[in-house]
Amino acid sequence: MEDEKGRLPEEMEPVRPPSPMEFGSMPLDPIYGWGFVFEPVETLIKETAAYIEELAREAYRRGEEFSDEELQSRFFALWDRLIAEGKLQRLPDAPPEFGRAILGPRRWLRAQRIRIRRLVEYWRATGTEPEGVSGAGSGLSREIPPAGMS
Repeated sequence: MEDEKGRLPEEMEPVRPPSPMEFGSMPLDPIYGWGFVFEPVETLIKETAAYIEELAREAYRRGEEFSDEELQSRFFALWDRLIAEGKLQRLPDAPPEFGRAILGPRRWLRAQRIRIRRLVEYWRATGTEPEGVSGAGSGLSREIPPAGMS
């Protein structure tokens, strides 16, 4: 039911940051994209989630999204760095039915792009500037397209 200004109930809700529950439905583990298996999983998830926030700050600053190729390259470099630092160990890849068949690379990357976009949209909607983006001022342009299947 609309209010006196013609807004629907979901439009009347205050702008809030994306919740862990919303993000929890999108896998962070690359087993779902490429079948890569890393241990310890807790470290993988924590480091990948933190990196997504870093990528969101960069997207906010530069005013455009990352391409699939760029995102994939960045995540591969992250995991390689974490292995080199001794924080992660790479185990043999999982059979396709345990990971790649569920999402595959393109859909896994899309899920991360949605995470990044939601953070950027929150910062833009609230007029807050993410940490580490001083001088971003006007923030992100409307060049970031709405989520959609690619």
